[in-house]
Amino acid sequence: MKLTECNLNGIYVVESIDLSDKDSLSKISAMGILPGTEIIFLQKKPTLLFQVYNSRFAIDNYLGEKINVRPL
Repeated sequence: MKLTECNLNGIYVVESIDLSDKDSLSKISAMGILPGTEIIFLQKKPTLLFQVYNSRFAIDNYLGEKINVRPL
């Protein structure tokens, strides 16, 4: 499933990242999001808000569509 489809307060593990857009991949990896990373999904609107380790990040839906996750 895409990050944009996650349930609030759900815990997910990143399965893969879309590699077709190098700029998006650079932004995503700069946040420390790599396959195997655990994500706590916090908010859907107005931006996607999630926690990785002890940091929170807000991204738009375009980037969220590039991140594939599975429930933990």
